[in-house]
Amino acid sequence: MPDSSFGRNSGGLPGRHAGRPAPRPWERSFRCPSAARRRPTEAPPKRYEDFIAFHEEVSREESGPPLRPLWWTGVSAALVGGGLAFAVVMGLRAAFGVEVPVFAGGHASAAPAATSYALCASAATIQATALMHLLLSSAAHPIRAFAWIGGIAVLLLTILPLTIHGRLDAALATSGINLAGGSAVVALLCAVVAASSRQFPWDGPFRRARP
Repeated sequence: MPDSSFGRNSGGLPGRHAGRPAPRPWERSFRCPSAARRRPTEAPPKRYEDFIAFHEEVSREESGPPLRPLWWTGVSAALVGGGLAFAVVMGLRAAFGVEVPVFAGGHASAAPAATSYALCASAATIQATALMHLLLSSAAHPIRAFAWIGGIAVLLLTILPLTIHGRLDAALATSGINLAGGSAVVALLCAVVAASSRQFPWDGPFRRARP
């Protein structure tokens, strides 16, 4: 019977290993020691070599989804959009007497109404940028998915002012501003991501994420 942890020659008893120190417990095996010595050294499996090579290649890659251009564009659009919304509200209220935005009502003065509307526009732009960031990391077609979600959101923002009880001219003006501003933000973010993906052949998950 071969030497093993439970064979008759285990534990240093006389036998084939007489005259040599008995194998230590952690060196024992259920396999015949002579067969283990005859077995040639095996090369690493091919799948592990491919796995290591793949991760080395990925670690050398410095490209990725265009998050920096996306956020620069999103923050800039939020600041510019907020400023434009403030200016438009102030101009419509001062020049034409249109009480926009309609949700502020006629009892609010021009400056607080314009400030609240500008903050809402900036916050919506930042949220749209964060949504595009999330879709770039998870969606198979981020630009297409963002266009659908953004289109539905813009449609809701266009219809919502018409459902609020208020002056019709204020509701129509607010609806038009929401439509123009929302469409511009959605188109701008989609254009930035599409232009960046054409300029740099991104690898990894973003390669299959092109529209």
